[in-house]
Amino acid sequence: MTGNTLNAEIPRSTFRGVLSLPGHPTWYAAAALIRTPVVMAPLALVFLGHSTQSFSVGAMLAATHALGEAAGAPVMGRRFDHRPFVGQLRLALSAEALAFSALALSAGRAPVPALLALAFVAGAAAAGAPGGMRAQLSATTPEHLRPTALSLESSLSQTAWAIAPPLASLLYVQFSAPGALIAMAVASAAPLLFAHRIPHATSRPETSGEIGDERLRTTAILRLVWPTALLSAAIMFLIGTVDVALPARLEDIGSSPALAGLIMTSFAVASVIAGLLYGSRRWPGTPLSQSLVLLPVLAAAFTLPGLTTQPWIFAAAFAVGGLLYSPLMVIRNLALQQRLPQHAWATGFSVLYAAAGVGYGAAGLMAAAMLDIAGSGTAFVVCTLTTIVIGALSLLGERTHPRHTPQQAAIRGAREPIRAGCE
Repeated sequence: MTGNTLNAEIPRSTFRGVLSLPGHPTWYAAAALIRTPVVMAPLALVFLGHSTQSFSVGAMLAATHALGEAAGAPVMGRRFDHRPFVGQLRLALSAEALAFSALALSAGRAPVPALLALAFVAGAAAAGAPGGMRAQLSATTPEHLRPTALSLESSLSQTAWAIAPPLASLLYVQFSAPGALIAMAVASAAPLLFAHRIPHATSRPETSGEIGDERLRTTAILRLVWPTALLSAAIMFLIGTVDVALPARLEDIGSSPALAGLIMTSFAVASVIAGLLYGSRRWPGTPLSQSLVLLPVLAAAFTLPGLTTQPWIFAAAFAVGGLLYSPLMVIRNLALQQRLPQHAWATGFSVLYAAAGVGYGAAGLMAAAMLDIAGSGTAFVVCTLTTIVIGALSLLGERTHPRHTPQQAAIRGAREPIRAGCE
């Protein structure tokens, strides 16, 4: 490819260029519906626990759902790598919709352990779907458009964060916590109607000659991407903290817990804007140097609700956090693609999803314990400080972890024919 051809392609790296690709609007519509119940789940499950037992029970339900995602993501994500995409997506979303429906119907009747089990199944069932969807987006998008496509995906995800928490609060206030879970089940099932129209690449069959007679086991993928996975865990540890602790914090300062949805909207709207801005131009510094700035400032912003008692300051802090969150997510996704071949992307993205679930679930369990022991304000401060520690380990690993191991050299040799076939 000549330099003139490269220069001609650079201006086409636009959002319009991404959306003009065949089937891509359908992909983004399906992704929004898939994302919505996952984003609604933390607040809806906190409300479900509060309506039946206490905020602590709600926090345990939210944490268990996240841990279910963490447990299911590597296994379900690998199925997306090796099995027909459409059939796997239909299976995952059907199981998730059934689990949310069962939670709604059993709330107030079943014991807490049964509710926890259903929350775990709901999280695990479709845990591979986001990774599988993101892998198909990358596989069906020319390489020069991938950063823009992933930025648009990040903004779409944050649009779901803007809509879903207030929707969960509205459904809780107007109907009930089970009503919110029924809405989540409907959103989960909706993409089943047009799953066959989502753009996807045909899966290649397993071959005995590929990278040591296996297409990268999940453990091998984890060895390659663990710094990126740890960054994912750090980011979602922070998000898990604020999701679980915010309703209790609002009640502690004399405000309605339902305001949590509106405050989270400030975070989501800022994240949408940041995702669009980040994907529209090149920014100074390497992804590592950008992360060194963005993650500590994000944690500092989310410490403010633990130190103040004004809801408008909460909203301002969440808005600042949103401006930093989307770029971090794009950096995370691009870093993973640089370390893995295309045929391992769904598994790799699902490893990130699992790490995010572990971070989110651990934050929920820590916050739940601290709500009973030390109060919501202390929970915010301690959990955000913990994020700094996890993030520091991630960034240290990113700096010292070799990017070109002998195994990766073999992967890189196999990568070029794959790209040629997709582009």
